[in-house]
Amino acid sequence: MKTHLLAPALAALAMFVFGAIYWMSPFPYKVLSTTADDEAAGVALNAIFPETGTYLIPGAHLEPETMTRLHERGPLAYVQFVREGSPPMEPANFLKGYLHCFVVAWLLNFLMLKSAAAFKGYGCRVKFSAAIGVLAAVLIHFSDPIWWRHPWAWHLVGALYSVLVLVVAGLVLAKFNTPKAGPPA
Repeated sequence: MKTHLLAPALAALAMFVFGAIYWMSPFPYKVLSTTADDEAAGVALNAIFPETGTYLIPGAHLEPETMTRLHERGPLAYVQFVREGSPPMEPANFLKGYLHCFVVAWLLNFLMLKSAAAFKGYGCRVKFSAAIGVLAAVLIHFSDPIWWRHPWAWHLVGALYSVLVLVVAGLVLAKFNTPKAGPPA
């Protein structure tokens, strides 16, 4: 029980707190571009996009010749659009965020427990968590700049977060999963 539920619950709490500090600091947002007028941009987006969704411009629905012509001419956009407004800090999102952290911590804990024979101690378990973080960051955050031509800066901020938050989880989980040294034989 302690290893299978308490450890991921505490690791998720540490991840949640770290995430709050990371994403509420000004650091991640220094890499974002700004519009000349956010209010006018919002009005224009509502006029262009018919509903909440993900949009590619030029769209994949176009005839190949048209899509190629528009793609080569530019501009290119990959838009995550939400038409309906919401509170910036909606309370339900905090619960969803913690549950997301718990699932990630539980899965990392599962991998750590299944790989226990390969670890010599606490540090090896933390390094394992860091390696999982690097793997996840490279897979998840580097795909969009490569395939969708997104600017790298925002994805590097996300990649750094992914590595660090899994190190934070690993620091907690390794405490629960590192066997205590027994008396010398």
